[in-house]
Amino acid sequence: NDTTLLCTIPYPEGTTFPLAVCVKRLAVVTHAQINRSQHIIQKRMMAMHPQRQSYPAPVALLLVSQVLLLCSPIALAFAPTSLFQDAPTRTTRSSLYARPYFADFASSKEINTKSKRIIIDGSSTPTIHTNNNNNDMCDDDDRVGVGKTAVIAGGTGYIGRACVRECVARGYNTIALVRDVVRAGSDEALDGASLVECDVTNVDEVQMILREIACGSHSLEQQQHVVAAGQGNEVERSATQPQSLPVDMIISCLASPSGIESEVYAVDYQASLNLLNAGRDSSVAARHYVLLSAFCCRNPILKLQQAKLQFENKLTSQDDMTYSIVRPTAFFKSVSGQLESILDGNSYVLFGDGAVTQCNPIAEEELAIYMCDSALEEYREERWGKILNVGGPDKPLSNKMLGEMMFKAINKPPKFVYVPTQVFDISISMIEYIAKTWPSQKWEDVLETSKIGKYYAVEDMLTTKEEEKFGKITMMDHFEKIANEGQDPFTPVRATAVISKTLEALPAVSISVPLGWGLLSNTNLLENAMTSSPLAATVPMLVSSLTDNNVIS
Repeated sequence: NDTTLLCTIPYPEGTTFPLAVCVKRLAVVTHAQINRSQHIIQKRMMAMHPQRQSYPAPVALLLVSQVLLLCSPIALAFAPTSLFQDAPTRTTRSSLYARPYFADFASSKEINTKSKRIIIDGSSTPTIHTNNNNNDMCDDDDRVGVGKTAVIAGGTGYIGRACVRECVARGYNTIALVRDVVRAGSDEALDGASLVECDVTNVDEVQMILREIACGSHSLEQQQHVVAAGQGNEVERSATQPQSLPVDMIISCLASPSGIESEVYAVDYQASLNLLNAGRDSSVAARHYVLLSAFCCRNPILKLQQAKLQFENKLTSQDDMTYSIVRPTAFFKSVSGQLESILDGNSYVLFGDGAVTQCNPIAEEELAIYMCDSALEEYREERWGKILNVGGPDKPLSNKMLGEMMFKAINKPPKFVYVPTQVFDISISMIEYIAKTWPSQKWEDVLETSKIGKYYAVEDMLTTKEEEKFGKITMMDHFEKIANEGQDPFTPVRATAVISKTLEALPAVSISVPLGWGLLSNTNLLENAMTSSPLAATVPMLVSSLTDNNVIS
């Protein structure tokens, strides 16, 4: 059952398909991989033979493989020898362990399996070397996570996915707690991890699942054996029995998506506390807890910051588990939301003069490395039991500098519109009046959301100490990547296109209503705006300075 075979299938016009048949690997090949490969094959075939309009044979082969995936424990990985010269290759050993892959057979590869090692060389016949050791991993696998379990909560989120990938790469028995297994199963970033459905806000469910994990249940290998056994294949009884691996670390990447009061105390506080208490239980005895917190907690004005701090206090007051509290400055996705807008020809929207705030965001993959490193013994002195502020390698970047970099990445001349930060005060004043006049939780949530918007428009997210900078991926690297490859699906698309068009067309009208309301409700706002705004000293100047492109006096 652990043998990997290699053969070729003749194909018309002189092409052959090397076909790797990997037994008992059903659970780690997804339909997304099949569909992506179908697209690549069709594209390469069209490039080779432009006179042909369609290529039913590769499509048929892929459809057959989809049927096999549904009714058989055999998974297929295949690639035409002449078509994958520039296909992406997975070079890390962890990726090779985790799943079959569509290989570039034109160059020499070494694929490690549990009990076989296959050397694939485009110029020679593949040879199979038997490994008589029956351990789950190869003898030379010295990765730090081998024989240990890592549990990631929030594994389908932006940073959670990166932590899952990193834990898999390090050889951990990686278990991602997710809300919807079916939906999460289509995300290839989670390949190599065991997906376990869990409501992290339910304390009893969290306790039960972590106890099962500590007893060896829910591992990816056990799930694969159970699937194979359920399909009538001969599997050793011991293979389907849980094999206990110590829970080495729990990583909490939980965060409320909205930041409203009801969500932050249910997720950022209570769900994280549920994980902590379950990990501390003697039946689990998890070793280390890594908390993804936030740099903004140093100035806790918002409900979400207060909820995070409340849990941080719970974490630091216990001594059953060692811990690391990681507070990143900002994520790349947080400052990339205007890409689509400027690609459509709109101006980049700046608050104040564009230099009100500064930041040095960190790449998600490098933050995941930092978080996983924090649990290692070698970082005991510098990262255990501490609050760790961390940012990326960039120098302080203002909002305007970020905009200029984004325009440079898409090779367009920069253009900006400016929004006075006092607009936030005026909007908040309006919403506060409504919330007091017609009390409801809905308006309280709207008010909190408005305060969140202002906070991130006026507060720095910047580490100033050199030891608090980590990684090598710069903001410009990221902008160039998304300019060429498209936006990350986790990036929040800002409503800046509407703001840009409105301010460019009718700047006076766009601010007259909120400004008028603000003057009626708070007469100090006008004086504050005139004395503190770097853009203007009079109302006419304030209006005319809203845009670089259309000056209206």
